Amino acid sequence: MTDAKDTILTHSQISHKLTRLAWQVFENNMDEAVIWIAGLDKRGMYIADKIAKSLSEISSQEIRTLNVITGSGNDEATYHSAHSLDALENGVVILVDDVLNTGKTMVKAMVPLIERRVRKIQVLVLASRSHRLFPVRADFVGISMASTLQEHLNFDNSDESDLKLTLS
Repeated sequence: MTDAKDTILTHSQISHKLTRLAWQVFENNMDEAVIWIAGLDKRGMYIADKIAKSLSEISSQEIRTLNVITGSGNDEATYHSAHSLDALENGVVILVDDVLNTGKTMVKAMVPLIERRVRKIQVLVLASRSHRLFPVRADFVGISMASTLQEHLNFDNSDESDLKLTLS
């Protein structure tokens, strides 16, 4: 059993992992002219913005961001971007979330992308757990860890100067 909240990753460790993840995205997509970085909901978008910023610093590629709102229940995911979503066709999209649990949120976010005929979808997560109910795996992972179904991983970005990933 764990304490109320055990810190898994500190602010510094998260920063290092996000930089490493950006380099991995670049290395796996260096021949692409445009890379779409799609953040799922608020915490995923926070990470997506950090990845996009790092990619812009290490690459001359055009980096576009996309905010994916997955909604609750059976609502369809919606997409918001400063760029035309028509440009997604035949594009490369990196779906970004804080924690990959069952894979349900990722599947929900993927369906509209597939309907828009993107060429490639890759998944990036800060933390991946081992409770898959849907056939989704992350291509880029900050940390992988097994945990019980009763335990929860929480990415806390409420204080920009003190990011943390905790297990409770």
